[in-house]
Amino acid sequence: MKKTVLFLMLAAGLLSASAEIRFSQLNNIKATNITLIDNEADGRIEITDAVFYNGGKGYPAKQIRCDVVDGVATYRLEFKRHTVFKDCKLMLLVNGKQKIIDIQKALVHR
Repeated sequence: MKKTVLFLMLAAGLLSASAEIRFSQLNNIKATNITLIDNEADGRIEITDAVFYNGGKGYPAKQIRCDVVDGVATYRLEFKRHTVFKDCKLMLLVNGKQKIIDIQKALVHR
């Protein structure tokens, strides 16, 4: 029984430790600021485009910041302030590859 419980805990840990960029937080005080985390980032990260889609409209990022410390990248993106969030997605071009993060799904599951 102990081995089964240990195995299930280990499997859950592996599933949660994804190498994908994931949503961390949203701050909406003066502007809409979104923070993302990438646990297995390369040493060189270049974000060439970031667009926040809310209610079917796209809003380009006003400011993009990325810090990489010990293989963990923290992306901080600033957009025009929004008061209503509907069908929110974030499209990024990271090192030339398009990444889409479903912000709405992350907000609902909090």
